[in-house]
Amino acid sequence: MTDPIDPATQRGPFRDGSLRETLSWVLHSLEQPALAAGDWIAYEVDPSRGSAVALLTDPTTPLARIRRARVLWAALRAEGEQAEERTMGSRLAIAAAAAAFLFHGERISNHDDAALLTAFRSASADETVPADVRTMVRMAERKLVGPTA
Repeated sequence: MTDPIDPATQRGPFRDGSLRETLSWVLHSLEQPALAAGDWIAYEVDPSRGSAVALLTDPTTPLARIRRARVLWAALRAEGEQAEERTMGSRLAIAAAAAAFLFHGERISNHDDAALLTAFRSASADETVPADVRTMVRMAERKLVGPTA
């Protein structure tokens, strides 16, 4: 007989061992496979937040974790198996740059203001990106543009 699995030592979306959580993850992966890949990256970077939305929209997410997630999402953009995964990787990497700028006042990309603004607008217009993330990106866009006369 094997010992019971300690949920605290398990990694990934199945950490509590419940069938409900496992099935929920599978359904999420089937319904939104590109976002599921982004969520998996977010979970690997910060298990306490567990999803791309939670990682990107929490102002207390440490900058180092946002940077790490951006690098991994950029890798997904380059190496995703499906076009949807590559697109979501791109959008989430842009959103990470927006979160770093909005919440930490840091630029984590080499883009100039015009390119960053174009990228923010592209991500916020993409309806496949979760609504809370699009809202955060719009806030970063407004911060980048600054007060208007």
